[in-house]
Amino acid sequence: MVSLAKLREMLNWQRGAALAALLAVGAFAASSAGAHEGSATGRVTKPVHAEASGDKCVRDTAYMKRHHMDELKHQRNETMRKGIRTTEMSLQGCVNCHADKKTNSVLGKEGFCQSCHAYAAVKLDCFECHASKPKAITALHPMASQGVKAGSEADMAAKMHPGSVEPNTTGGASK
Repeated sequence: MVSLAKLREMLNWQRGAALAALLAVGAFAASSAGAHEGSATGRVTKPVHAEASGDKCVRDTAYMKRHHMDELKHQRNETMRKGIRTTEMSLQGCVNCHADKKTNSVLGKEGFCQSCHAYAAVKLDCFECHASKPKAITALHPMASQGVKAGSEADMAAKMHPGSVEPNTTGGASK
């Protein structure tokens, strides 16, 4: 049988050993975390991307880091389900402002969106349907402007619908 004094001594020794082990593990974890910072081995590097091209974001940085996906989903629901189109939280507005100046895209190793999503291990599926590069400003729809280099809208209409009848320009009923 073990005496009470001997039992206390054993428990104190076990507590001390457990505390020493925890401190050793903590020190090792802290030192290895710093060693892998920014390296290609071990940990994912923190996102690094160029500054946005606009004056300021629609919301402050801390808010956007945490809630941008909620804002984009809300914008999507308003547009698709209610037909309300605004530009304040549009994905195209984000891409226009945050596209990398070298690659002209938000994707890629240093792309604004992809670098953060890779760091957070979050699937980035916006650009399976949406453009990842700023949209070039054109007077015509992109599909219609393909293959048409110059000419008026009437010329384009004639090319798209050969043999069509002249439009009614009198404003009244046709005779």
